[in-house]
Amino acid sequence: MYETILNKYGPDQLSYTVKDIDAAVQEFYELFGAGPFIKMGPMHYESCEVRGEAADPEIVIALGMWGPMQVEFVQKLNDEPMLFDECGYGFNHVNVIVDNFDEAIKFLEEKGYAVGQMMTSSGKPIAYVDTAVDGNIGHHLEIHEYNPVIEMTKKAREIWDGKSPWIDLQTVIAAMQ
Repeated sequence: MYETILNKYGPDQLSYTVKDIDAAVQEFYELFGAGPFIKMGPMHYESCEVRGEAADPEIVIALGMWGPMQVEFVQKLNDEPMLFDECGYGFNHVNVIVDNFDEAIKFLEEKGYAVGQMMTSSGKPIAYVDTAVDGNIGHHLEIHEYNPVIEMTKKAREIWDGKSPWIDLQTVIAAMQ
């Protein structure tokens, strides 16, 4: 296998921008049996820049599992800019975990891709890299170092009864202790 800084762990999340997060989760659950989903928000990033300009998007997210892959739905609640706006509703990005954030961003920039949105969440940098710009890949990449949230959604799947697409965050936290 050809090795790069981006394929040590492979992709771990597919993300969709949606108009109605509850309807999107329900439909995904009914079509694919995916879940359970944990809803978080409304929330803001600690800091955010879109195309180099300060922004403060307010979002709600839902995270769940579809087989071994985490699925994320993102619903924007305000008119602040967000890179997701450029692609509209539907599939938006693949998440890739890297060992060294700065090295990964440098690698992508050397390949001709630009960071479209840079955020800080829980004190950690996250970047949405615009790999959609040339039409070859067609979606963005989310780049960040390891985040234990995926372990939380995997644990939720273990304790889920499958009767609803949702699970309460506090229930999952308690199960992890």
